[in-house]
Amino acid sequence: MNDQAQNAALKTVFLVDVDDTLFDNDLFERELRECLRNLFGEEGEKEYWDILENIRTTSGFADFLGAAQIFRLRRDQSPRTQELAFFFRDYPFEKNLYAHALETLEHLKKHGHPVILSDGDAIFQPIKIDHSGIRRCVDGHVLIFIHKERMLQKIEELYPADHYVMIDDKIRILSGMKDLWKDRLTSVFIHQGHYALNPELVSGYPPPDLTINHIGDLMFLPGEAFTSFKKQGGK
Repeated sequence: MNDQAQNAALKTVFLVDVDDTLFDNDLFERELRECLRNLFGEEGEKEYWDILENIRTTSGFADFLGAAQIFRLRRDQSPRTQELAFFFRDYPFEKNLYAHALETLEHLKKHGHPVILSDGDAIFQPIKIDHSGIRRCVDGHVLIFIHKERMLQKIEELYPADHYVMIDDKIRILSGMKDLWKDRLTSVFIHQGHYALNPELVSGYPPPDLTINHIGDLMFLPGEAFTSFKKQGGK
């Protein structure tokens, strides 16, 4: 890397989401549903998922382990509920990484400083990020908040930069961050996962600065694309 590129890199921080951006969380949830169905039938699967969604609504994040605790109590502490602990403990998180996810994080180091910025709980989300290899790939630079779009001041304190690039599958979050940071942020919408592919969740928001179909597409963009401010949403 030449001196000019190195100086530019020090001015740019890449904020990279995890679920359905680097990690196929939709697949994880399908396999969890299958585990629940095999252990407790369709009624048990629905019961657990209702608990999870209630926690998500009240707390703002999906607390899989917290839902398992409540589910256990509702099942009169049945020994079979221990199988859920083994599912979470033994899940092979690395297999759910999208193609070229870790390569892309390494590639971004050529243009700036990649930092994981994820929503999630205090226990299970860090385990997922660690066991999948993501944490190691970004040298431990991981931020996990309940509502990351509300934590911009904290992000600036921890990772001051002239410019930020946010890569996420939720256009709502990208739009909220863009409203506050304006031209200091390049918003990159990744068109994968059920949030991004649901027209009802995408419509009504302004187009992002960049739209890509897969995380690996970032490796083929020139460095200046991240700071050009040229509106390219939907292209």
